[in-house]
Amino acid sequence: MAVLDKLPLELSESWRHMDSSQSSATEENQATDKPDKKSLLLIGLTVFIDLIGFGLIIPAMPTYAQQFHADDFTIGLLIAIYSLMQFLFMPFWGRLSDKIGRKPVLLISLCFSCIGYLTWGLSNSLIMLFISRAVAGFGNANLAVAQAYIADVTTKETRAKGMGLVGAAFGLGFVLGPAIGGGVSAAGLSLAHLGFVALGFSLIDLIFTAMWLPEPKKRTSAGAERYPMGLGFYLDTLSDPKLRVSLIIFFMATFAFANMEATLILLTIKNFHFGTFENSMMFTWIGVLMVFVQGRLIHGLSKKYGEKKLITIGALLNVVGLLLTPFSTAVWMLAIALAFLAFGSGLATPANQSLLSKLAPPDRMGGSMGVGQSLSTLGRIIGPALGCYLFQNVGVASPYIVGAAAMLVVVGLSFAVPEA
Repeated sequence: MAVLDKLPLELSESWRHMDSSQSSATEENQATDKPDKKSLLLIGLTVFIDLIGFGLIIPAMPTYAQQFHADDFTIGLLIAIYSLMQFLFMPFWGRLSDKIGRKPVLLISLCFSCIGYLTWGLSNSLIMLFISRAVAGFGNANLAVAQAYIADVTTKETRAKGMGLVGAAFGLGFVLGPAIGGGVSAAGLSLAHLGFVALGFSLIDLIFTAMWLPEPKKRTSAGAERYPMGLGFYLDTLSDPKLRVSLIIFFMATFAFANMEATLILLTIKNFHFGTFENSMMFTWIGVLMVFVQGRLIHGLSKKYGEKKLITIGALLNVVGLLLTPFSTAVWMLAIALAFLAFGSGLATPANQSLLSKLAPPDRMGGSMGVGQSLSTLGRIIGPALGCYLFQNVGVASPYIVGAAAMLVVVGLSFAVPEA
């Protein structure tokens, strides 16, 4: 469920800069080439289908875990294990694809996604649910491969358009996934059956990728550049005074949002007696608003006001949304609170990513963005575990108060970010 925060990570302005860190020799070789439009559309469609299947599962996860007598903290761990596997294996998939090719790695990772969803559908214990989410997280850690694929089939000048296309596919797939899941739930299928529906989408994606997605004609070292090996690079990047504040914002903002995400369904079940259909529609509402902000507003607003102001405004909107959510006494109030959160995250996260890409040295941009991605994933590991623990042991509102406090820190940090 914490993957909602991945949505702003993949859309709009952030995609304009993410993978421009290619070697100068490679750029010179590609400079005269036209972007491979067919390949761009195909990789975008691959991501789109994959995210539809994934989005089906998200709203049902806490409810399904409760059927196996999971308490709130255990649900938080179930959510966190998916991000933990991504944190550990996203660099692995990216670097492996540099060596053996993008398409083979995509096919292998999609096979693991299929196994994860099949395990979900066959689960008869909480342990099987954990295995399902761990395997799915391992398979869906292939985002670095999709990003590297875009670097292979575009030039420096056309990469922004390619990243924007795949980012839009990512966001739209995630929006449609919960919506389809709500329809499936309304049709009377069980929560276990959602795993089989998601498996169907992943199989379609696997077949589609195997039959039609071509291997790029030129393969760059984008995976290794984005996720370099060695602790030294990460420590050097974190200690860089130009990058440090922006990187801390990556972690704090994702951590705050993940506190909300992990406990939101627990909150709606407790306060509004929502079922899977209602929760699916709720996630669709959040996703649609995020896609609107990042597809229609962020580009113009960043040009007019600059990234620093958008980080400040977005963080303040998040504070308001986080404080309103647990105290909403009617569904319409909850919808307004979630709109504040969607707009806030839709502004702050891509603005911070865009700013980081400008602050990073050109020859280290990919690696610096990879460090930011890693810190965001770390926030999606700690946030759900802590949020669900607080929800269970301290009080319903506590995860949201902690998240709001974290976003207030982001507001303060936003004034300390260097000018690009």
